[in-house]
Amino acid sequence: AVPVWGETAEKSLFVNLTSNEMNRAAMAISFSTRIRTQKQVPVTIFLNVDGVRLVNRHIPGSTHVSGKTLQQMLTGFMAAGGKVIACPMCMKNVGGMKKSDLIDGVVVGGSDVTWPALFADNTTVLNY
Repeated sequence: AVPVWGETAEKSLFVNLTSNEMNRAAMAISFSTRIRTQKQVPVTIFLNVDGVRLVNRHIPGSTHVSGKTLQQMLTGFMAAGGKVIACPMCMKNVGGMKKSDLIDGVVVGGSDVTWPALFADNTTVLNY
């Protein structure tokens, strides 16, 4: 039988999130969380461009219709074993964000962090 996506450990998901717009970001995070919890495959959310603003602990978030802020949704995703990477150049471009500005659990990207998740065998990439 042909395996269904996510049934083997070789599969992974890389979600490229460039926006801090509420509905787009919520869709990316909730979809990533569902894949992580239901399929048990590695899932990485890569925050770049304006997406890095989502993990700035100093920017208060509005509450989504789910009843959670986007930061709470991201924290739940990480608690489920998902990885969140913030683009370091984008952090500088949106006002000089530093590692200390990030919510707990978020990793600052770089070729040693981002590329292994992006270029792993059998990785599916989604863009939001």
